Amino acid sequence: MKKLILASIVSFAAFNVLADPGAMAVHPLDTDKDGLVSVDEAKTDDTLSAIFSELDVNQDGYLSQMELEVKTENEID
Repeated sequence: MKKLILASIVSFAAFNVLADPGAMAVHPLDTDKDGLVSVDEAKTDDTLSAIFSELDVNQDGYLSQMELEVKTENEID
C-alpha cells in the first residue's frame, strides 16, 4: 500500500511540474495561497488536523496538492 501511495505521489509530481501553475486549484484552507496547506492552516479543520502527519508524506510540515489528492483517493476507495 505504501508503494502504491508513493507511486501515486511521484506520478502527480510529474504532472504538476508540467501543469500550468494558473490552472492549479487552490485549497480552501490555503489562506496564504502558496499552493500548500501548512500545519497552522490545517488547524481550522479538525479532521485534517488529526491526520495531518499521516498525510504529510515528506514530513515538511505542509500538505501539497498531491498529498491532499491521495487523501481524496483513499476516501473514494
